[in-house]
This record gives sequence, C-alpha cells and structure tokens, in this order.
Amino acid sequence: MSIDMSQFHQVFFEECFEGLEAMESGLLSLDIGDIDPEAINTIFRAAHSIKGGSGTFGFTVVAEYTHIMETLLDEMRDGRRQVTKQAVDVLLGSVDCLREMLTSIQNEEDVNAQSVAQHQAALETELNGEGHASTPASASAPVAAPQQVVADEEDEPEVEEEQGWKISFCPYLNLLRTGNDPVRLFRELNALGQLTSN
Repeated sequence: MSIDMSQFHQVFFEECFEGLEAMESGLLSLDIGDIDPEAINTIFRAAHSIKGGSGTFGFTVVAEYTHIMETLLDEMRDGRRQVTKQAVDVLLGSVDCLREMLTSIQNEEDVNAQSVAQHQAALETELNGEGHASTPASASAPVAAPQQVVADEEDEPEVEEEQGWKISFCPYLNLLRTGNDPVRLFRELNALGQLTSN
C-alpha cells in the first residue's frame, strides 16, 4: 500500500508552526517565580506534539531537541523547578531555534547545526542547573524503552505467523493536534507485515 506523504507533511508543518506560536505566547505570559501548571502544560503539550510528529516523519534532530525542552518543561510543570527569567529566555530561544529547524526541513535545506548545538547546550546547562535533582529519574526512563522494543521484536514472529488481521481506522477530528499521527501507526503496522487496503 503506497501512502502519499506530502499531504501529511503539509499538515505536520502547519501544526508545528501553530504549536510554536502557542509555546511562544505561553512562555511570554508566564510570571517569573510563579508556577502556573495550566499554562506550562499548554506549552508542554505543544512541544510533545511537535516531538511526536517529528519522530514519526524521521526528523530525528527536531525530536531529540524538543525532548530536552519537554524535560525542562515537565520539571517546571510538576513544581520541581522554579520559573526563572533565565529558564524562560532559554526556552524562548529554543522556540526560535525550532522554528528555524522546521523551516529548513520544510524547504529541504540543511539545518544550521551550529545554531542547534548552541541552543541545545543552553538548554542542557539550564536543565543541569538548579532544580535538576529529579534528572536521574528522567534520564533513566529511556533505558527502559529499548528493553520494550526488544520484547516487541521478539514477539513479531508470532504476529507474522498469524494469517492476518482486519483493522478499521477512523481518525477523529484534530487527530494531529494530540501528537497521535496516523503515519506512525501505519509504519508500526507495516513492520509487522504487509499492509493492504480494501
């Protein structure tokens, strides 16, 4: 089954740029020293959606970069890190960097690796500063993921031995806004066996 990726790419970039606007607006509305879980959660969800979509389309550099932002925002959202002017400034700079990366990818141009490295270093410095006591727990999370992947790969032969499955997929409105991109589902299913459509 062949899938026209261009239409998904177009929607992906539109959603990303809208998400960046929401992140920027949310960051500018934060009061320094005051944790607003709802506002921070809105920013976090936008970052999470961008990360999920980027991973789906194979834009690894964007997904990995956004993951660092997501970690910092998660600590702020849970009250484990104070909302400081420095943290907000670093995140605003990261939003600009993400916008540049996505624009380059959309235009099929090379991403400015030097700019990404500089902003990523600023993010990691902020993340490893005050309020970073919870980072070891966060850092341990990715370790469990490969184990799950291995388990899934071991189970794949059993799935492939089945004669087949019939799956009905009816996406709901604004599906891409939640980060649940259908292309990722298709890819995962395709890894288990040949896809056909009726």
